[in-house]
Amino acid sequence: MNSMQILRALEREKELLEDFICLSEEQLILLAEEDLDSFDTLLQRRAHLMTELTAIEGTLASWITQIRTDPMVSPAMMKQMRIINDEIVRMANHIVRIDEAAHARLDSIKRKTSAELRSIERGHHALRQYASTYTPPTDRNRTA
Repeated sequence: MNSMQILRALEREKELLEDFICLSEEQLILLAEEDLDSFDTLLQRRAHLMTELTAIEGTLASWITQIRTDPMVSPAMMKQMRIINDEIVRMANHIVRIDEAAHARLDSIKRKTSAELRSIERGHHALRQYASTYTPPTDRNRTA
């Protein structure tokens, strides 16, 4: 395993995380607008990115384990890899915070929607009660 390949893979992972952050921030905007259709489409795009991120992460984990004991890798190269990896961890933590905010907003939308549905159901129930007790006026009850 070549240390430059690992460095390129780390850079690629970082690029994917940058895209992922953009999508995550966009999801907050869509949730603020309660645009759940666009939100669903965005989640699908995130899922594709996550698939690629997972593949790269699996490969990197294997490579890094091998390279740690390789005397051919310079300390400067190891330092550079650590710096990029630290940045990747910070980015991942940022995504987690964004997702926590998104989940809170989704919970709020669910509560609001649930309350609206209960209100509609109460209205339907009241209308059914009214209709079941309603007696139309007869000719005798009408005034001339």
